[in-house]
Amino acid sequence: MEKSSRDWHGETGVISKAMLLKYIDDLTHPVYYIDGPPAMVNAMRQILSEAGVDDNNIRTEEFSGY
Repeated sequence: MEKSSRDWHGETGVISKAMLLKYIDDLTHPVYYIDGPPAMVNAMRQILSEAGVDDNNIRTEEFSGY
């Protein structure tokens, strides 16, 4: 963001369970759509699974070769 011409006031950094809990009261309720590099998708799936999110509420798509 330091090279962007637009201001950013949102979160930055690695997504974690603690970060998600700042914005979502019950992590098990939403349906999550995750896409991106395979390592990121796998990490997010693990965070959500460990938080008790049912696999049926996690949708993923991996994009390799960035």
